[in-house]
Amino acid sequence: MTRKEVLEFLELPESSTDNDIRIRMNDKLTYFQRLSENAPNDFLRKLHTSNTEKIKTLQIEMLGASGASNNNPVKNSHSPASSYQYQEPVAQAQSSATAVAWLVRHTENQSAKTFPIYFGKNYVGRGNQSTNYSVIINDDPYVSRVHAMLDVVAINPLQIVVYDEAATNGGKPSKNGTYINGDDRRLSKKVTIRENDTIQIGMTKLIVRLNNTSIHKIVQEVEESDYMKTVVIDIF
Repeated sequence: MTRKEVLEFLELPESSTDNDIRIRMNDKLTYFQRLSENAPNDFLRKLHTSNTEKIKTLQIEMLGASGASNNNPVKNSHSPASSYQYQEPVAQAQSSATAVAWLVRHTENQSAKTFPIYFGKNYVGRGNQSTNYSVIINDDPYVSRVHAMLDVVAINPLQIVVYDEAATNGGKPSKNGTYINGDDRRLSKKVTIRENDTIQIGMTKLIVRLNNTSIHKIVQEVEESDYMKTVVIDIF
C-alpha cells in the first residue's frame, strides 16, 4: 500500500506524522479485534479479521520502513502524497503537530468515523486536488467546498471557536449552514464550543472529544451515546 492508501485506510489526514500513524494503527488494531470478537455473523467476523491482519501487516512494514522506497506507507511522513498540494501555511504547520482533539461522526445509519483536529485553525469542507483541509467530508452532498473553520484556542479545558462566514470560508459562508447542538438556527457569528458538543455540517453530525485517551475508547463512548437531534436543512 502507498502512503496515501494507508492514510485513507486509517482515516488520517495527509499531514499525519509517523507517530500519528503508529498511534492510530495500535488503536485500530484493538478496535477491529473487538469488532471481530463481537461480530453478529460470519461475514462481519471475516471482514473485521481481515482488517486486523491488514493492520498487523502494516505494522511489520513500518518496522522496516527506514531506507525503503518512496511508495512505502511511512516513508517521508512529512511529505504529502503526490496527488495533493499543500498550499496553506496552516497545513504545513500541522505536519509536525499532534492532534489535540477529535471530531467523531455520530450520524444515524452511518458508521463512526474520526477526524483529528489541531491547535489553531482547522478548515472543514470537501476534499479536492488543490487544497488541504484538516477535516475532509467528501461523502455528504450538502457540505460546501469550504464549509467552516474551527479554531482551537485552548486545550485544558478544550475550547474551539467555530466560524461559518465569508471571511474564513474563502468569500462566502457555507450554502447549507453549520449548526451547534441541534439548534435550528444556522451559525451566523462565531461561537465557542467545548468537549462533547455536537457540530452539524451538512447532514453530518460530529461530536467533539479531547484527545486524552485511546481513539478506540473515544469511538466506543461516542457509539454508546444518544444521537443529537438532526437539524432539517432547507435545500431549496
